[in-house]
Amino acid sequence: MVILRAELLKWKRSWVLWAALLAAAAAPALNGLIFWSTKRLRAAAGQVIDIPWDGFFAQAASFAHLLVYPLLFGFVVTYAVAREFQEGAATNLFALPASRTALLLAKLGAAAVILAVPVVAAVPMTVVAGTPVIGRPPSWAELAGGLQVHLIAGLAQFLLTPLILWLATLTRGYVVPVAAAGSFVVANVVFSMAPGDRFLWWPTALPAWTAQATWVPDLFVHLPAWWVELPPLFLVFLALAAATVARRDVV
Repeated sequence: MVILRAELLKWKRSWVLWAALLAAAAAPALNGLIFWSTKRLRAAAGQVIDIPWDGFFAQAASFAHLLVYPLLFGFVVTYAVAREFQEGAATNLFALPASRTALLLAKLGAAAVILAVPVVAAVPMTVVAGTPVIGRPPSWAELAGGLQVHLIAGLAQFLLTPLILWLATLTRGYVVPVAAAGSFVVANVVFSMAPGDRFLWWPTALPAWTAQATWVPDLFVHLPAWWVELPPLFLVFLALAAATVARRDVV
């Protein structure tokens, strides 16, 4: 706990948290714009479209996990590790009376706390974006449902971060892990447009499909099986990251 507290203190004055909150606003804004445009077009054609809050929350979370959060989660985890090497602080860090694995887990735990902030903040942001479109604020039950969707999908996204963590410990820089996180976004966009359901099992897209599954019955049937994929990926790459940081020299 002492190590985790020390890691959290490093984030206290960091600009990354504010950037994460700004990034979290992108998906609700995009979702609100899409639904508003659709509503206007339908109204011009004499049609009325009813937009439910559960669908609005699910779609906003899906956009976030398809386009924004892979890069955001990847960058935060990379920043937690790479800055120690880039700023020359790794030597002092590894001199502490704690194992390198404990230090790595503390960094991942601190990153989880930091990432929880934009995930939770995205809920009121979605309310702000959706209320003018839907015409009313969500009920408490709808708000709780939206929070649940964002938290579950956020957990799914977090279970993918050890891959980025391993690349950050392996390269000790920003380029490779952030590029890998960017490739998650590219893969998500490509597979989201692919026909059929055979691409629904691509790991990096599972957080987005998890969010959509709360609203789309055809996706919900896959939900239990999807979660069989994620914990093993988390454990395997976390073990690789721990082994890498334990065996490599400081410089």
